[in-house]
Amino acid sequence: MPIDDPRDETEKRGEPEIAAAELLFRDQPVGSKPAASVTGASAPVAAGETFELADAPDDEAGASDPPVAPIPTVDRPAPRARESARPTPRARESYPIEPEAAVDEVWSRGAEWGPNLVVVGGWLAGLGLVLYFLMGWEWYWLAFLVLMLGGLGAMVLSYPIFITLERPVRMTPEQALKDFYGALSHHLPHYRRMWLLLARSGRLSSSFGSFEGFKAYWDEKLQTIKGSRAGRWTPLVFEVEGYRGDKSAGKSQVEVKFTLKIYIRGKRQDGPIASIPGQVSMARGPDKMWYLESGTLPHSQRESRST
Repeated sequence: MPIDDPRDETEKRGEPEIAAAELLFRDQPVGSKPAASVTGASAPVAAGETFELADAPDDEAGASDPPVAPIPTVDRPAPRARESARPTPRARESYPIEPEAAVDEVWSRGAEWGPNLVVVGGWLAGLGLVLYFLMGWEWYWLAFLVLMLGGLGAMVLSYPIFITLERPVRMTPEQALKDFYGALSHHLPHYRRMWLLLARSGRLSSSFGSFEGFKAYWDEKLQTIKGSRAGRWTPLVFEVEGYRGDKSAGKSQVEVKFTLKIYIRGKRQDGPIASIPGQVSMARGPDKMWYLESGTLPHSQRESRST
């Protein structure tokens, strides 16, 4: 008996033909063209078709490209922080010397009056103690006499305070010069103020190296200038004239020239007894005031007048 082919029934019903089962196990579909070899001629590409490039095998990439050595990593040093305290070039030119290095001790009211206040305070304390005992013994006339003499002595001891009631404001080098030599223009020159208006280098010289030596130096100079033209207790008047110097704004040290004229008090109409051209270096202190870097009489040629 003959076996019916199932494909005949499919054709009769109008259904699509079912492929044979053995076609599923073939390597290539029936009727398809073989793919072009990788190394052979490429097949023509239809318009609108695109292809993605396949990655080459590892052995082919290694053969075409030379090996690249790894780049060593180097630890870079961290950037240094900018020094905010470093002065600018203009600041170094304007202030070549630090104020703290040029001036050891600045002028102050306590440093100027301190020793005198101690002496006056001790004197008044002793005077009060004496008056207490005299009043207890009912020696009133003697107590009154002691009070008068003690008050006069306190005034004499307070003389350095009376002549320096005005503060030495030295915003310019010229003011510092006038205050320094003005302290000599008294019956009892105020050497302590002069000493406080000196910079570090002004307190050391071949003539003195301490405050006591400074006082002895100027006592001798004053007597030499007076000579026989004025008595021991006759004060001299020192005036700074002909000041010449650069502008001090923005500077910590300047060189100035001036003429120091010396008169005898009460005889100014006769003219100066000495006229001394001088030159001195000035330094600005931490208090923004000016100080002399020389505490001696100018060594320039002296032009004196004989009487």
